[in-house]
Amino acid sequence: MRNLATATNVIDYKNVLDQQFHLSLSNGLDTHLYANFETQSKRLRELSLHLTTAVPKLQVKFTASARRHPILSSDNQALVVIGNLRLLLGCVNAKQDYLENEWSRALDDCPRAAEQILNAVMREKQVSTRPNCPMKNLSHITPHDFATIGVGRWINDEIINYFVQKWCSGSGQTTLGLNTFFAGKHLFQQNSCTMAKSGTLTEEDEANVVRWCRKAQLKLGLQSWDSVFIPIHENNSHWYSVYIDFRLKRIEIYDSLRERCEANRQKPIAMRKNTNLMLVLMWLTEVLGRLRGEDVRLSRNPGTEWICDPHCKVHFQPNAYDCGVHTLWHLQHVLEFRQVQLNCPLHRLSFTDSMVGKRLRLTQELLRDGEL
Repeated sequence: MRNLATATNVIDYKNVLDQQFHLSLSNGLDTHLYANFETQSKRLRELSLHLTTAVPKLQVKFTASARRHPILSSDNQALVVIGNLRLLLGCVNAKQDYLENEWSRALDDCPRAAEQILNAVMREKQVSTRPNCPMKNLSHITPHDFATIGVGRWINDEIINYFVQKWCSGSGQTTLGLNTFFAGKHLFQQNSCTMAKSGTLTEEDEANVVRWCRKAQLKLGLQSWDSVFIPIHENNSHWYSVYIDFRLKRIEIYDSLRERCEANRQKPIAMRKNTNLMLVLMWLTEVLGRLRGEDVRLSRNPGTEWICDPHCKVHFQPNAYDCGVHTLWHLQHVLEFRQVQLNCPLHRLSFTDSMVGKRLRLTQELLRDGEL
């Protein structure tokens, strides 16, 4: 790599990074490649963090120093260094994204190998931790919760809530991600989430929703929001979700069970399974509209611009246990695209019949967050 004081370009940095960071699939997908990928990813994340922290500080110091003296010949060199560091940061982040995408592709292409790796990781963590004690740096996640990401397991509320809060938090995010307890409290008659509320919803109901959503916005650290994601745990046996988009004026229900979606899309609207839930969601959208300072009128308003789809077309799960993984991937899609894309061009976001590779990636993310 050239001296930072010499102007360079993206190709130079890309070539150096390609030599240092790459996936070698010639020996197949196994635990050794998993460990190698994790090591490379950690190095890239650390380098990205150092550059993200250092470059703005250098810029501030240079600007402050330049104001105190006449223009010097060395000023141009300093600007070249800062520019090169910014260029390097962009290349590091691009390399990190590329590796993640290639890793995702490899896992999806080799589900049996991904399953073996996931089983090995789960066995290792079970031996090293106690089942009911919170994991390091993951205060609400116990090894019991963590194990539900394993092969063929039912992902539980704590895992869903962890990723909803993490992915919807921070600057730049505009989706209000609500936890798994919201639906049972405000949309359904009971916590089992089997029968939607009916009849007239009261001012007290509205006040409770507003209070909950304000707390959620504060917890997520959102300055503002223009969409809402709601995971639903039906009878503790199935996950699906709701997405309300105020920008695109859409209310959508995502359910990865084929028979439920296809059968109901053929029925008259009044006979569809999610019709009553959609009525409650229309009320909720009006309430949240008022909270946002918008006049949203859906009740008895056939001329509304809003589109309501109680059974959206999504990729279907071929088994009885991957609904939680699908629900989390639905969230990733709405955060990235504001809708679920059936033919997603990004491997890291694509749906497959076997979601075991996605389970392994969720496992990796949790272990990274907990520095485990």
